[in-house]
Amino acid sequence: MNATFVEKANNVVKFTVEVDGAAFEKGLAYAYNQNKNKISLPGFRRGKAPRKLIEAQYGANFFYEEAINHIFPDVYEEAIDELKLDVVSRPTIDVENINKETGVKFIVEVTVKPEVTLGQYKGLKVEKEPVEVTEEEVEKELKSIQEKNARLVEVTDRAAENGDVAKISYLGTVDGVAFEGGQADNHDLTLGSHAFIEGFEEQIVGHNVGDKFDVNVTFPEAYHAPELSGKAAVFAVELKGLSKRELPELNDEFAEDVSEFSTLDEYKASIQDKLKKEKEEKAKQIQSDKLLDAAIANCTMDVPQVMYDNKIDQMMREFEENITRQGLTMDIYCKYMGTTKEDVKENFRETSEKSVRARLMLEQIVKEENLTVSEEALKEEIGRFGESYGIDAEKMIEMFREEDKEALKEDMLVKQALKLIEDSAEEVEKA
Repeated sequence: MNATFVEKANNVVKFTVEVDGAAFEKGLAYAYNQNKNKISLPGFRRGKAPRKLIEAQYGANFFYEEAINHIFPDVYEEAIDELKLDVVSRPTIDVENINKETGVKFIVEVTVKPEVTLGQYKGLKVEKEPVEVTEEEVEKELKSIQEKNARLVEVTDRAAENGDVAKISYLGTVDGVAFEGGQADNHDLTLGSHAFIEGFEEQIVGHNVGDKFDVNVTFPEAYHAPELSGKAAVFAVELKGLSKRELPELNDEFAEDVSEFSTLDEYKASIQDKLKKEKEEKAKQIQSDKLLDAAIANCTMDVPQVMYDNKIDQMMREFEENITRQGLTMDIYCKYMGTTKEDVKENFRETSEKSVRARLMLEQIVKEENLTVSEEALKEEIGRFGESYGIDAEKMIEMFREEDKEALKEDMLVKQALKLIEDSAEEVEKA
């Protein structure tokens, strides 16, 4: 294999790859063996016809396409390694010459990462972010914890109200026919939570335990079960029980029950510390984002569109995987949200562009600062990665392939570059 650089223009590199006759012959032999059982010639059993006779019958180039498809991926990888190209697109391939004796000459075009000219990225100024915790914020957090620890008390002397927990049995029908998922016994439903179809819970309010009644609703147009979308339904409901949440009193006993502290004042102080740490983390992230934006703005780079498109496609795949885990399809999600797949994709554009530019800049900082990752640090990171999945560190290290290690090392280097920007920054008071 012989690779030769031809030219580079606007991040598109053209090069040639030459494969000799011996290598091409291996590809032809592979193509023949893959296809011989599909070909029959008079006088020969299927799979027994000699290659020369098949080529004589169907043409000398009969096996060329499959032979090229077989040999090209390996020689292409060798070529981009030899030419040290950082490729970000699929190759465009033309065959210039092809001959059994002399081999094949490919002309290849690929898009590569752009050159990045760094501006100022050290010593950037960043505004301080407030991290004060107010008494109102502490009380709000305490109220939330109080509500989570509320106990249910049976209601026997009045009708159902919003906020009550109703124990109901129901059977839903559309046009008199029961449908899948439309039946339950002794289901606990918090009235006013909007957990059920719009209008369902409101029709329970005012009823007493033991009442049997119909609830009339209409399924939304963007319902997850298409066969029910927009349909009117009737639910035969029986109110079998009613409870209300009773909040515990906020005192020292409450603090002892829900925490490791013996007094309410100590518990409130711990809540304040927790909220402050959360605000500090948030402030740090805000500052990091601002510093990254400033460093990117100081850079010069001509990013090929394919890099943005690749990032958007990756984000879309991750998004679709996420909603699939929630039991939805992309079509149902779009219908429910009143949007389209193209709109969702477009919403990722700004984030994807920043992500690509940030990565390119940080990779350039890694080069110019000669940042490195030791083998020991890499092993520790792999071990932590394994622990997050409940896998022994040594076992995880064994499972990691070389390409996995290389990808992880690149991520670690990029994090080092970002930390360098953050550590060198100067905090200033907000204007």
